[in-house]
Amino acid sequence: MIQEINRHITGILAERALDWRSCYTNVTLQPPDGRTVVCESSDAGVVDELRIRMGSSAAGGGVRFVVLPADTDALPSGLIAANSVADVRRAPLHTSELVTQIVYGDGVEPLKEHGEWYLVRLDDGYIGWIRSWHLSELSDEKQKSYAERAAHRVAINHAVVHQSPVGDALPVTDLVVGTALIAEDCGRRGWRAVRLPDGREGFIATRSIEKLPVGKRTSRDALSATGLRFLGIPYIWGGTTPMGFDCSGLMQRIYRLNGTLIPRDADQQALFGRERPPGDADDIATGDLIFFGKSTQQITHVGMVLSEGLFLHAYGQVRVGSMDPSSHLYEAQLVADWRITRDVVSYLK
Repeated sequence: MIQEINRHITGILAERALDWRSCYTNVTLQPPDGRTVVCESSDAGVVDELRIRMGSSAAGGGVRFVVLPADTDALPSGLIAANSVADVRRAPLHTSELVTQIVYGDGVEPLKEHGEWYLVRLDDGYIGWIRSWHLSELSDEKQKSYAERAAHRVAINHAVVHQSPVGDALPVTDLVVGTALIAEDCGRRGWRAVRLPDGREGFIATRSIEKLPVGKRTSRDALSATGLRFLGIPYIWGGTTPMGFDCSGLMQRIYRLNGTLIPRDADQQALFGRERPPGDADDIATGDLIFFGKSTQQITHVGMVLSEGLFLHAYGQVRVGSMDPSSHLYEAQLVADWRITRDVVSYLK
């Protein structure tokens, strides 16, 4: 029975262009008797289609279908990241693959609780597991209220919130670029009092923060400037912050800091934006995303165009490469594997 169900699920996901990143599925035997098969999914459409395909074989009551979050689960009404960086893993284990990350204050939708882990959906649609100690409960209403009052964000790659407005004061927490804050005058020059979304308070150097941009369109020059500030940061599989980036996590963070949310992984990003002719270095612009792989169906790497044939990417570390064979930065193997170019900036206008 379980093999039959999993076979159906594989087919349904393929037909709907879904995978584990965007649709959680799990098939288990229900204790204590081990006779009931429980089929869980975060996608109601997948469950409905599975019911149809199972037909009479599920009619005897031996199969229970569950759409997550289940009404019977006592889940928090909302959760936010409560550390500067919170790891999202593929399974509820510290040894499981790091698939992506969120930053302090980012809201997630809880789908399921398993021991000290939560299965969550992120704002880009990604699904994964986060250890409960990285999260704080905060309702959607309170998240919205905080976002309306948070007029500042961290402006440098790494910042520290201190317990008092002096540089050698003990830390409250560290923060990474882009983290939204409520910042107010504290009466001490060079410092602002800040309130964090989980209620913690402290002081931060004024030079570490900036006003949140409001209503600004994504600028090609701004994308380039944002990307170059991350030069030298090491490659980390699943990384999306200045603590460490993978190639697509770097692109998503650059665009996010400039007001645009793009998909998480390179193969997903390769489907987003206006497509340009492939392999033409004369028909690209700053901020375009260029994708590499053995074929258009096997995209494994992404970079962002800078200017004059240069591009930024995370490859061992965040670095600049070139498409020009005469340049000492020439990336011969990558250029040979260049398959797709996407213009996100024009697509958004």
